[in-house]
Amino acid sequence: MRPLPSFGFDKVGFKFIRSLQTIPTRKKRQADVNTEYTGANVDDDKTSGFVPETTVDRLARRLAGFGGGSKRDRSSDTLVSRGSRSSSMKRKEERMDRATEDAELISDDGQPRVLNDGDGDDPRAPAVNELAKVSKFSGIGVMIISLSIFSTLLSILFFMIAVLKPRYRNYIHATGNLAPTTASLLSAIFAKAIEISFVTVFTSFIGQALSKRALKKSSKGIAIADMLMKGWVYQPGSLLTTLPGLRYAGKTVLGAVCLFVVLCVTFYTTAADSLVSPKLRYGNWGDQSLRGIVSFTYANSTALASRCPAIISSALDGPMNGSDLPVSQSTCYKVHNSYQPLRDFTFYTDAWKNYRADASIPRAQLIRRPTGWTTVVNDRYYGAWLEVSDAEGATNVTLAMPHGGVVPSVRNVTLNDLVQPETQSDFGNIDVTASVVSPAINVLCYKLTDSTVRWFITNNASSNRNGTLDPHVQQIFNFDPDPSQTKSTAAPSRYLAPLFLAAPARFNIAIYASAGYDDPSMYALTTANTTSPTYSLCSLRSILTSRCSTNYVSANGGGNVTVDCTPDNPSALTRVLPSAKDTFQAQFKDISTELSYALSLNVQDAALSRILGIFATSTTPGFDPALPSVAEAFAILYSNAIVLSSVGAQFGTDELSNNYTGTAAYPITLPATETFRTRIRTVEYASGVSDGWQASFYVVLAGVMVLNLFCLVFFFVTRMMVFDVTDIENLFCVAYNSRPAYVGGKGRGRRRGESRGVEGEKEEEGFYGKGPRGRQFGTAFHVDVEDGKFLLHRRG
Repeated sequence: MRPLPSFGFDKVGFKFIRSLQTIPTRKKRQADVNTEYTGANVDDDKTSGFVPETTVDRLARRLAGFGGGSKRDRSSDTLVSRGSRSSSMKRKEERMDRATEDAELISDDGQPRVLNDGDGDDPRAPAVNELAKVSKFSGIGVMIISLSIFSTLLSILFFMIAVLKPRYRNYIHATGNLAPTTASLLSAIFAKAIEISFVTVFTSFIGQALSKRALKKSSKGIAIADMLMKGWVYQPGSLLTTLPGLRYAGKTVLGAVCLFVVLCVTFYTTAADSLVSPKLRYGNWGDQSLRGIVSFTYANSTALASRCPAIISSALDGPMNGSDLPVSQSTCYKVHNSYQPLRDFTFYTDAWKNYRADASIPRAQLIRRPTGWTTVVNDRYYGAWLEVSDAEGATNVTLAMPHGGVVPSVRNVTLNDLVQPETQSDFGNIDVTASVVSPAINVLCYKLTDSTVRWFITNNASSNRNGTLDPHVQQIFNFDPDPSQTKSTAAPSRYLAPLFLAAPARFNIAIYASAGYDDPSMYALTTANTTSPTYSLCSLRSILTSRCSTNYVSANGGGNVTVDCTPDNPSALTRVLPSAKDTFQAQFKDISTELSYALSLNVQDAALSRILGIFATSTTPGFDPALPSVAEAFAILYSNAIVLSSVGAQFGTDELSNNYTGTAAYPITLPATETFRTRIRTVEYASGVSDGWQASFYVVLAGVMVLNLFCLVFFFVTRMMVFDVTDIENLFCVAYNSRPAYVGGKGRGRRRGESRGVEGEKEEEGFYGKGPRGRQFGTAFHVDVEDGKFLLHRRG
């Protein structure tokens, strides 16, 4: 292979020379002085006489002309005849000068000595170091330091964002200060800027480290494999094409760090996109107090009717029966709120079909019997059985529903400043667990015989009761045992028994509600089978219970609201307010009575009454596993009413509101705001890890940050930068100035047009045409100076 020819290149001034651990003997150096080198091509034996100028010679001659070298150098480099005497003499003079210079490095005793610029034995070392110096405050030095500061600050910022995981709430969303797409784009731009600046800074550090090693004769020098490391950082894929170099460079500390940098550079933008770029994700559960507007008390029928969008004006339909509202408002309320209970009842019967088909549910667990759901606006409310029992032959159920005021409070941005789902590109979400009272409907039913039912029925002629009150019935319903019909009030903590005008027809229902609020119950008398009529007397009353919490999972276009009444519920109102209790709300009697009329429960042969009558015909003791009880059916029909009654009502989170029963004026002037405690988490645009395995990207962000800091400290601490011999343009010029190396051995014999070196020496085979292979990647070089030019000297 043809060795690289030596040409003058004054402007660059660098070239490679082989770095020997020992200096050849003076005799061998002197022999080298007397040897003529012509740099002949191995194929010159095919020609005779004049040899044409090669492409390499022509390129060298033109570059030398651009360099502005001396006329003597340019004229010597433009010779095209390899056999001419002038070229031979000039090459001979150059070799003699170099041999003389090398000879000066031989010790007085003629023994070889290790080159060491630290002990002053190498007179060229000061020249090398002086010529290689580059001011740290030069243009390139200032640029590198500026890039290092920029990359360090931004990489620290990105790492801190990934660790702190900030949530951007009102700053980044569809209608916020910054659109999500813009935020993602800016994150990608800054991540790419960090990557590019980091690559530039770190490769500059590699260049400085390798160049200083090459300049220091006592070091191990730099190998071809070391020069590949910058390419690995620039182009990580080049690792696959230079695997032999990895064998040598990967063993060094700098090589191992470089491989880690390759990993960081390859995945930095991916890591930044995963950990820094804003994305919709759930936050952690946290305690937060929310405020809600209390406009009226629970189960205020006048307030509920006033919200109905009636189209008949009050001038056409004035007040009736002493009410402040026109009849049109009350009628509107009945019409608007009668269809929803029927829909709820349909959902309930469908749930029963699934319950009967699911044999995995233990039938003995009455609490797991179907509850159904109801809908208010776009949100679906799911109830839960607070109590299901059949003690003493009576079916007693209590259905708890979520508080209807939690959803409007969460949706009230003015009061609570929560980011709504619709502002999060339709993918947002809010999960709230509120410690508030829960509205509930209690239904107690007991079967009466034809004889015992007569005490509850009067004839049209008088108000006298027929028959005698059954003591067991009196005990179950807490009736006053006094049979006197002239008594207007019951004994303390007792209720007056209902008095129906007539027994309902078979499969029909009679409704009764006493005047005043001493008794919070509405009563319904249901007729059962047709052959031997039996009756079911049911009392319906509403409770605000403190044993539950309301859970709201919002979403764009609607959400799900559930109630949690489990005994170990940590968010139950009783855990927050130990003095909280369950209170009957007597005002609900007005709503339940109006709704029963709207559902035609008092109308003979109504379809809904017939279904309830069939439920009452069950002869199975307790709860029939195949059919719902009439008590459960009544509770489902009134579930929507208790939810609507709680919308805008008190939350019961303090002593005043929790003790209110609805029979007196509310202790606080309305409307007012009430604070309630919640546990909340939201889906917002935030930074940070979302999945467990993505946490591995923290290594990439941390690695870039630490290495940026290291490089910044290095460039600030170092006193002087040096000429970067590993830059491709500098490397080309240095290699271009380097002369061929000679190794000991037998002569190859002279070919046509070829000049020999010292006898017994030959030019070492280079890498031309095929590049370095195998051990050649581990060949080490040093930088030296000769005639004002830098050259690389390969270690022997």
